Amino acid sequence: MDFSLETLTAAINDLPHLPTQLGDSGLFEYAGVSTLTVDVEKKGHTLGLVSTAPRGAAGEAMGRSQRELRNFRIPHLPMFDQIMADEVQGVREFGTTNQPEPLERRMQEVMSLGKGKLDYTLEAHRVGALKGIVLDKDGSTLYNFFTEFGVTQQTHSFELDVAGTDVRAECDLALDKISDELGGVMMTGAVAWCGKNFFNKLIAHPSVKATYLNQVQAAELRGKVPDSVDIGGITFIRYRGKVGSTPLIGDDDSYTVPTGVPGLLIGRFAPAPYNETVNTIGLPIYAKALEKRNGTGWDLEMQSNPLHILTRPRAVIKGTLT
Repeated sequence: MDFSLETLTAAINDLPHLPTQLGDSGLFEYAGVSTLTVDVEKKGHTLGLVSTAPRGAAGEAMGRSQRELRNFRIPHLPMFDQIMADEVQGVREFGTTNQPEPLERRMQEVMSLGKGKLDYTLEAHRVGALKGIVLDKDGSTLYNFFTEFGVTQQTHSFELDVAGTDVRAECDLALDKISDELGGVMMTGAVAWCGKNFFNKLIAHPSVKATYLNQVQAAELRGKVPDSVDIGGITFIRYRGKVGSTPLIGDDDSYTVPTGVPGLLIGRFAPAPYNETVNTIGLPIYAKALEKRNGTGWDLEMQSNPLHILTRPRAVIKGTLT
């Protein structure tokens, strides 16, 4: 097996990724960059009416919006491990009776475990960007986009604890808030990522239940009951990701995000800090193996350098039950 940086990086990026709902949704626009920072330019636009005036008279000032540049440093997510040659000494390869386990197979297993951790870390960063605050593993804040852009979060109560609530009307109000924030930018639809309690109360609500059951019955004909329901122009999806026992999206919360808005949610990957990769376009994950000096095994390195940004924090509405 070739243990070069190019071969291992290609192999690790070719492995199937851990199932992650946001990563599979296509909401994020991904690209590699050759720098360690990303600049986001904010240019506000305020629409208003123009007063009439006699022909030839002086008109109103058109006004100019100020541009604001925000610089975001791309986080570095390194992982390390080692494989000693003695680990496979006398070890039978799984599924065989007398075939020794090759060192290459053990290395692939270790790197697959590492990739799974990185995949899920990237998913946690995606959820954080959707919520407006990206957290590190220890709970500290990497980026708070409300603070960065000087805005406050928009919320909306869907009043799902009230039996008489017209949920479709509440959906219209939530979509109005998004439209007002987007201004002249059009959206193609909206998706609400829901915690467990929020989704369960939504589909059990009297004004929604019949619609959901009809969608379930149609889905059962295809052999799969959905974790989603379309109501009032919003597709509500139950989000199941957790870190340990803690859900990434709170049980009583939802986050409604417009779809089809260019540059709303972006992901960027910076290059690894290796001689071979500096000033190249970044890849999602890098992997490298260095033989130990005395030839007794290998030191393994794996890393990702991702940045996930919500460029319009007020365009994503945090939904609550009450």
